[in-house]
Amino acid sequence: MSRRLREFTLWPCLYPRGMDPQKLPRRAGVRQPQLPLVTRLFVVSAGALAIWLSMTALGTVVWGEETPLERHLANALWVFVLACLLVILARLFLDRRTVETLGLIRGRTALRDLLYGALTFLVPAVMGLAVAMAAGWLQITIDATPSESVGALLLVIALVLAYEAVPEELVFRGYIHRNLTAAMAPWLAVLVQALLFTAFGTFLWVVTAGWGVFVERLMLFFGMGVVLGCIRHISGSLWAAIGFHLAFQVVMQAALGGRYLAVSVSNPQVFTIATAVVAFVAATALAGFMWRGEQNWTQPEPDAVPEAAWDG
Repeated sequence: MSRRLREFTLWPCLYPRGMDPQKLPRRAGVRQPQLPLVTRLFVVSAGALAIWLSMTALGTVVWGEETPLERHLANALWVFVLACLLVILARLFLDRRTVETLGLIRGRTALRDLLYGALTFLVPAVMGLAVAMAAGWLQITIDATPSESVGALLLVIALVLAYEAVPEELVFRGYIHRNLTAAMAPWLAVLVQALLFTAFGTFLWVVTAGWGVFVERLMLFFGMGVVLGCIRHISGSLWAAIGFHLAFQVVMQAALGGRYLAVSVSNPQVFTIATAVVAFVAATALAGFMWRGEQNWTQPEPDAVPEAAWDG
C-alpha cells in the first residue's frame, strides 16, 4: 500500500467498494471547492437524524416495546456503522478533506486523549460522589458479585462506545465542530454545535418518550454539548470528547439504568448532581490543566488540505 493511501485511510473496512482516495484533489494547502457550509451541515444533520429514527422504527418492528440485549446490540451496530459511513462520505465528497482532520489523532496520543477525556468526567464525579456519601446524602448498594459487576460494566462500556460515544462525537464534535471552526470563532462554533446537538437529542427523546422529557433533555443536551465542545477544542482531539462522553454515559447507565447491573441508589437526583452536574462544571477547567498551551477562541481555523495526505 502506498504512503499516500496509508495516510488517507482511517477505517479501511468502512470505505465503500470502488472508492479511490487517490482521485481526490492533491494540491497541498489549497482549499478545494466545497458546497456551502449550511448545505453540508444540513446534509449531515439530516442524515444523522434519519439514522437514529430508522434505528428506532426498525427496532420497534422487530422487538415491539421490549428492549432485550439483542435489540441494544443491533441498535449499537446499526448506528455505529451508518454514522461512521455518513461522516466519512461527507468529509470526502462534501468537504474534500480527509477524515483524520476531524481530530482523529492516531497511536499513543489517541489513547492518552481518550483516557484524559474520561478523567475530566471521572475525577470531579468521584470527588462529588465521595462528598455526598460521606455527608449521608446518598447510599449506594450493588447486588452482584465482583465478577458479575465487572462483566456488566464491560458490556455497558462496549455498548456506550458503539451506540453513543463514537457516533455522536464523530457527527457533532467531529464533522460539525470542525466545519464550524473553519468559518467562525471557536467559541461561537462550540455554541452552535451545542445548539444543533440539543435540537437533535431533544427531538429524538420527545419522539420516543413524549413532551414530558422536553425541559430536562433540553438542559442536559445543551450543557453536555457545550462541555464536550470545549473539551474538543482545548484538547484538539476528538478522542478526548469521546472519552468524556463514554465515562459520563457508563456511570449514569450503570448506576441509574438498572438493566445490566443491579445497583440501588437511594436518591437519583442527588447522585446526578454529585456526579454529572459537578463534572460538567469542573470539566473545562480540568481539561485546560491536562492539555496545557495557548488556546485560540477568537479566530477561525482554516480547514486546508494537510500536506502529509497528498505528498508523493
